[in-house]
Amino acid sequence: MKRLIPPLVVLAGFGAFIWLFRLSKAYEMPEKTPPPLPTADEIQEAAKGFKYEIGKYGGSLNDFIDNEMKDLNLAISTDAQTSSVMGSLVFELLLDRDPLTLDWEPLLAAEVPTHSEDPEGLIWIVKLRRDVKWHDGAKFTADDVVFSFNDITLNETIPASGRPALQMMVKEEATGKTVKKNVLVEKVDEFTVRFTFPQRYALYQNLINGTYMYPKHILKSHVDDGTFASTWNIATPPEQVIGTGPYMPAEYVSGERFIEKRNPNYWKKDEAGNRLPYLDRIVFNIIQNPETMKNRFLVGEIDYLDVRSIDLGEIIRKSAGGKFDAVPMGPRAGWSYICLNQNPRARPDGRPYVKPHKSGWFRDVRFRRAVAHCLDKDSIKWLVSDGFAAANWSPYTPKYTKYYTSNVKTYPYDLDASRQLLDEMGLKDRNGDGWREDEQGNPAEFILTTVADQPTLVTMVTIIEQDLKKVGVKLVPEFIQFNLLVRRISQDWDWEAIILSYTAGPEPLLGKTIWKSGEPRRVWNPRMPAGSAENRDWEKRIDQIFDQAYTDWDPIEKRFRWETDVKLAHEWQQICAENLPHIYLMYGIQVYAFSKRIRNRRSTLYSLYDIERLFEDPEFVR
Repeated sequence: MKRLIPPLVVLAGFGAFIWLFRLSKAYEMPEKTPPPLPTADEIQEAAKGFKYEIGKYGGSLNDFIDNEMKDLNLAISTDAQTSSVMGSLVFELLLDRDPLTLDWEPLLAAEVPTHSEDPEGLIWIVKLRRDVKWHDGAKFTADDVVFSFNDITLNETIPASGRPALQMMVKEEATGKTVKKNVLVEKVDEFTVRFTFPQRYALYQNLINGTYMYPKHILKSHVDDGTFASTWNIATPPEQVIGTGPYMPAEYVSGERFIEKRNPNYWKKDEAGNRLPYLDRIVFNIIQNPETMKNRFLVGEIDYLDVRSIDLGEIIRKSAGGKFDAVPMGPRAGWSYICLNQNPRARPDGRPYVKPHKSGWFRDVRFRRAVAHCLDKDSIKWLVSDGFAAANWSPYTPKYTKYYTSNVKTYPYDLDASRQLLDEMGLKDRNGDGWREDEQGNPAEFILTTVADQPTLVTMVTIIEQDLKKVGVKLVPEFIQFNLLVRRISQDWDWEAIILSYTAGPEPLLGKTIWKSGEPRRVWNPRMPAGSAENRDWEKRIDQIFDQAYTDWDPIEKRFRWETDVKLAHEWQQICAENLPHIYLMYGIQVYAFSKRIRNRRSTLYSLYDIERLFEDPEFVR
C-alpha cells in the first residue's frame, strides 16, 4: 500500500543527498531564506534510483489521525479518519497507482485491463490474483468482487458513500431523456469479472476501482437481513473487521489511538521471498491540535508530519543533523485564488445579486487582469509561506505533470499595467482623493470575503488590500465562518469577491461541476444555463472541452486516446489564464518531516512511502 498524498518524501539515497547538501548551505543565508528545493524532476529521478532493502520484522509506525473515527464500516463511512485507517491498510482495491507515474497497476487484479473486449469500448474484463486470502483465511474470488459492487456499493438500500462514482448519466435514444445507469458487474469464472459500462468512458479504470473489496462470506447475511449499515460500527471489537490488506484492526481506545497489527499471511513478498509487511504494528494516535501534533513529532512520539507552511522554516532548520529528515515533495496539488462574482441576474424579488455597475466591472476581463497585475505574489510567498510557495497562473499546478502546461498567459506584478487597464475602462480618480470612480461616480471598491479561521487566507487578504490601494481601488475585507461562506456561494449567491483554495486530482477534466455552465460549483456565475446568451465564447468553449473529455475512442486498437485529453487540458488551462474566471494566486510546496527511525522510505511527488516496505532501524537512538 502506497501512502498517496491526498487528493494523492522522497528521499533516501540520492534524493536525501540533494536535500541535505542544500540544507548544509542554508545556515549561511538569512534565517528567513530557505535553501533551494529539489525540482520535481530531481525528486522523481531520486525515486527512480532508489533500491529497497530487505527489511527486518518487528517494530511499529507511530502514525496519526486528526479526529475520532465515526465508524469501522468503510463502505458507508464519510469521515476522512476511517478512510485513512481502514482504506488500503485493511481493505484493498482491484487496482493501484504507480507512485512514480500515477499510471494504473494491478493490486487485487492480476493485470490492468488496457483493451476493451468489444469495438465500442463498453466491456472490460478483469482477471484476479489467485493467491489472496481474507484475514480469516478464506479465499478471495470473483464472488467477493461482484458482491462488493452489486450488493453493497450499488445497493440503493445501503448508504454507500462510493455509489455516485459508479453511476453514469446516459441519454436514451428512444426518449431523449437523461437517466442514471449503473455499471454492470458480472462473474465470468472464479477469478474473472466482466464490467459493462452504459456508455464509453476513458477513465474506466476509475470505475473498476470504484469500491473496496468486502468479504461476501461474512457480510452477505447482514445485507440480506437489512443490518449491514449497523455492522462493523465503532463499538465492534476491531478484530472482527475482516479485509485482505497488509494490516488487521487490533485495538481502539476512544480519544487516544487505533492500533492495527501485521497480517502474517499477506500476499505480497519482497525480493528475497519474505512476506510483507515488515512492521508489526501501526499506531494511529488521535491528535486534533496541529501545534500539539508538531510538538509530539519533535519529541519522537509520532514518526512523520505534513509540515504546515508556518512551520516550514523551523522544521527544515531543525532537521539538519537531527533525528528526522525534511522530505520535499514538490508542488502541492492545491492553490489559492480570487473569484469575482460575474452573476448578472436578479433575485426573485428583482434585486440584483451583484450591483449592476460592479458586475459590469467584474465581467470585463480588463478589470480581472488589472487585479491580477496588482498581486505582489513574491510578498505573499514570503509573508504567508516563509518562501515555500510559487506563483500560480492557471487552474492546475505542476504537481501532475501529465496534464499540466506552463504555456499560459501570466500577469507579473506591474502596477503601471494595472493602472492602464483601469484607465481604459473609465475607472479614474475624478476628484483627486486617491480613489478611482467610474463615469457615473461609483467608487471603485468591492468586498473581498474569506474564511475567518484560516490565517494564511487572512494574511493574503491584507496584502491584496494594500496592493489594490496603490492603484486606487478600495478593497473591503470581510472574514466570516466557513459554513456561512459556503451558504453564500452555493445558495444565496450574495457576495462580491471571495478568496478560497482548491485542490485538484490527477485527471483535471473530471471537474465538470466547477467549470461547466449550469453547474452549482461554477462560482463565478453559478447555474448559468449552457444555452444562455450571457455565456461568452470562452465559456462556451470550456463547456465543449468538458463534454469532449475522456471520450476519444480508437475502434481499431480498442483503446482510448488519452493524448486528446492532454491537448484539451492544455487548452482549458490557457483559456482560464487568458480570461481569468478565477484570478490565480499561489500553490504551496509540500514538505514532510520523517523520523530517521523508519527506513526503506521511497517517496515520489505523489507517494510518501510503501507501508509494506518500512522497517525500524535497529541502530537508531532516540
